[in-house]
Amino acid sequence: MNARRYRYNMLLSLLLLVGFIFTSWISIEHAKQSLYKGVSDDALPLTSHLIDLDIQKRLQAPIIISQQMANNVFIKRWLTSSQQDPTLIFSYLEGTRALHHAKTSFLVDDKSLTYYHFDGNSQQLDIRAKQNDWYRESLHNDTDYALNVDIDPRDNNEAIVYVNHKIKQNNDVIGVVGVGILLADLHNLIEQYEASYARKLYFIDHKGRLLFFNDQTLSGTSIHDRFPTQATALLNQSEYQFQLETDDHAEFVHSRYLDSIGWYLIVEQTIDKSSGISDILTTNLWVGSLVTLLILAVAQLTFNHYQKRLEKMAKYDKLTDTFNRQAFEPLLQHHLAKARTQSTPVVMLMMDIDHFKQVNDQHGHVVGDRVLQCFSSVCKREIENNGLLCRWGGEEFMVLLPKATLEQGIAIAEKIHVALEQAECEVKVTVSIGVAQYHIDESEDGFIKRADAALYRAKQGRNQTKFAA
Repeated sequence: MNARRYRYNMLLSLLLLVGFIFTSWISIEHAKQSLYKGVSDDALPLTSHLIDLDIQKRLQAPIIISQQMANNVFIKRWLTSSQQDPTLIFSYLEGTRALHHAKTSFLVDDKSLTYYHFDGNSQQLDIRAKQNDWYRESLHNDTDYALNVDIDPRDNNEAIVYVNHKIKQNNDVIGVVGVGILLADLHNLIEQYEASYARKLYFIDHKGRLLFFNDQTLSGTSIHDRFPTQATALLNQSEYQFQLETDDHAEFVHSRYLDSIGWYLIVEQTIDKSSGISDILTTNLWVGSLVTLLILAVAQLTFNHYQKRLEKMAKYDKLTDTFNRQAFEPLLQHHLAKARTQSTPVVMLMMDIDHFKQVNDQHGHVVGDRVLQCFSSVCKREIENNGLLCRWGGEEFMVLLPKATLEQGIAIAEKIHVALEQAECEVKVTVSIGVAQYHIDESEDGFIKRADAALYRAKQGRNQTKFAA
């Protein structure tokens, strides 16, 4: 029974722990997928959208200034005039720069390919030179203006965002004019965004260069270096997102093309897989273990309670709380076998309550049941711990006295007679008793038959004890 109970407890523990581990894993996986979906589908696109709106506001001023310069009547007349006074254009460029707090301002005469700088210097542009790619791109750009980031010796080699706006006369481009703002100003803005959103942010310019990447204004790194597999798809779509996973972390990348400045905004967020998830799993396992122990404790208490009840129901007579016949017979066989091997005496008392049928007929079965209970109580007190009491059937009871002689058995029978006479039973009754001592060479049935024969003789005169030879 103990081995079976141990296996039951182990199986229950295993099932509970496996259940907790499985449900914890499922819930963590579900939470992780929900987190990933929230980051990729909601958080990153929303962040890029908000930054797009803010960047448009920040760059709107230089774009509007460049547009006003390109449509300025004075600029157009000056470019189409046969007699150009450079001092006038230098004064205009300096006045515009100072008025709008720009870092630089410039004008290019497309006819003469002369570059005019606000500081009063001018020079000829070699449009074949790589450093002047921005001018060719501005002329061939589908929109009226284009932005580029560059380091120009004419502006103290500082990284500047240039707004290059085409000047048109009768749909013909006659020049390019614009202003520039320090890229460091945008860099500071990006740092503010990264601090606010707790995500990595940077731009890709029209050359594919990464701007503000790893705290560098111009990193010299291309998007193809950063994401060689996804770079082409990223550059060919206005909005693109993908996910990169390793054993330790998951990296989410979202790109958005900003029409207002012609750049791609990249928003990255890295989630450490071990951060929090292992702690949650550990916590769940601790909680699961505690719950398992509690369930096992409750199950054990319940199991023991019901087991004792079942054992009692299986062994004892419900009415008299004595051994029933089914439980008594194995005990009888055990003591008889012990007597044979150890040559110890065993005595049996077979008892029958006199005229018990009349008690039931005259007083009813309820009273009869109380008489049986009273009789069994008397027998228990007289036998004490020296024997086993069994309700053999109806009003018949049997007492087994291990290690008792025939004389000791007769003495106990007489004590039962006296005690029953003095007992305060609801109806006074007497008992007939047959006593037999076990013979080592006889069978169990033979032993019972001799005790039953003695009882039969006792019932001839009632309220007496007879013993078998």
